[in-house]
Amino acid sequence: MGRSFPVVAAAAAVLVPVVFVGGTATAARARVPVSAPAGQCASEDAYAPGGGTDLGGTPKRFTYAGTPYAGARFDGCADTLRVYYGGYSSPRYSYYEVRYTYPSQLGWYSWQLRMGEYRVATVDAPARGDWNFKVRACAGAIDEAGPGSCTGWSPQLFLHAV
Repeated sequence: MGRSFPVVAAAAAVLVPVVFVGGTATAARARVPVSAPAGQCASEDAYAPGGGTDLGGTPKRFTYAGTPYAGARFDGCADTLRVYYGGYSSPRYSYYEVRYTYPSQLGWYSWQLRMGEYRVATVDAPARGDWNFKVRACAGAIDEAGPGSCTGWSPQLFLHAV
């Protein structure tokens, strides 16, 4: 004689990034079902489907000649998504522009972030699904109207965060 056990559906709060402030993206709340039991988690790294120069590293970082590098990693155990970018320290450039798409949203969004050789932006509790990223370095003030004088875009990265 078989037994039946009740199945309990769990849900987790997920933050969808909308603004980057002081090293962490602030976000609006959404609810999605949890698909994996606690204790099972994985990391995923972004890749550049359109090519570019692979600079290596963990995660891999990609660049074109004359552009900043970009890399990204989703860490399912820590529930974070980190975007790695940099390669410029010239005083000519005053900020990086990171453009991104995120799951269930149309269009590109932007973060304007501090300059430096090796930079990391962290999104806590990111939305699960498909993300795209690209980075460029720009001259001018962050709060000026218009993009100023910028480098070309890094290779576009694709990341499936699950």
